[in-house]
Amino acid sequence: MTAATARPPVSHREHVVIQTAVRGLFDRLPELTDRLVEEVRRRQDPALRGELDDRAFWKSTYMGLRATLEAVATRGGRRPDLGFAHRLGRRYAERRIPLDTALRIYRLAGSILWDAMVEVTRAKHPQDLPVLVIGARRTWLMIDELSTAVAESYRETERRLRHTDVGQGYELLDGLLDGHGGAAEAAQAAGALDLPERGRYAVVAVRVAALRAADGAALPEEARGIRLIWRGRGGVRYGIAHLGTAGLDDLERALRPFLTRDVGIGLVVDGLAELAQARRLAEIALSTCAGAEPRITRLDRHLPEALVATQPDLAAHLREIVLGPVLALEPAERDTLLRTLRVWLDCAGSTAAAAERLYCHRNTVLNRLRRLEHLTGRKLAHPRQALELALAVEAVRLEAGFPAGGDPPGAGGSPQPSRA
Repeated sequence: MTAATARPPVSHREHVVIQTAVRGLFDRLPELTDRLVEEVRRRQDPALRGELDDRAFWKSTYMGLRATLEAVATRGGRRPDLGFAHRLGRRYAERRIPLDTALRIYRLAGSILWDAMVEVTRAKHPQDLPVLVIGARRTWLMIDELSTAVAESYRETERRLRHTDVGQGYELLDGLLDGHGGAAEAAQAAGALDLPERGRYAVVAVRVAALRAADGAALPEEARGIRLIWRGRGGVRYGIAHLGTAGLDDLERALRPFLTRDVGIGLVVDGLAELAQARRLAEIALSTCAGAEPRITRLDRHLPEALVATQPDLAAHLREIVLGPVLALEPAERDTLLRTLRVWLDCAGSTAAAAERLYCHRNTVLNRLRRLEHLTGRKLAHPRQALELALAVEAVRLEAGFPAGGDPPGAGGSPQPSRA
């Protein structure tokens, strides 16, 4: 419903009375402006802190009252007050002053103008008061139209600013992921993207090459109550997960319907300012995803592998010093010994469980482990030497690119149980 069609007809007599009352107020505009500003100040709206002492606020209030009086005095046609209302709504949105505050000021202005019109009429033409009261419906309808214009402009500007803010928020988020920015940038990104500046976050790293054709568009923005914002860097997509009260177990379960492989989940950090660290931790987790086996890797469950992956030079020395004699064997024997060691470690040192997974007799597992101990000069019963062997075999896996607990290249385990 437009301003032109919504306004009820007004009689000639009503119009004359209203015009007479309004003309008596133009000279009192400075006084009315002071009254309105003082009333707004008295209400102590925190959203207007710092605005009321600005001369520009007084001037804007004055211009708004004047435009409203001019509109009330007209019987139709041009409405300069609507243009002013649109500009005011835009300015309030740009200054992040709540819409409710703007509308309260407009209604308060309407009350002050109406009271002043009644004062003028009672003082100079008291016989016209009944007619003025009849015309009140038109005056208040115009105030409502102005409030509607303010609200429409405010919301339109808010949508535009929101779009701009979100874009800037993503740019700030990218900078935080790259290690550029601190608390100030984190606060700005939080405000733009409706995220808490301080909170529990984790970063997920996904190799783009591992995504199915449809996965790129299907990466979830929310899963199991966890909000995810995805950003791209080269061949990796990074998901910034706001965990809230959820844990990494929840995050892993939330991702599984969408992602099945080459996914690294870092550790929990305490705010957006720590995203660069969270990204690095996710990349470390991703770096332990070797081979073709589908795998979501959580750093908190693969810390030894992460230590090896982050020190490639030391890993190379570890492979050579600890497993050099094993690596020098013929490929078939080498791969059999390495796989047996890995499976035995994955089975927490249980020879029986390792034999089940390897489809062989437990004595075969024992014989292979003794052969490996003889070649390396290290005992699996010795904690420190067992640790060296565990890290060294992980270094071999990462360097060769075969999956955890799987066959090294050329191993080709038999699908049928063998008790040899």
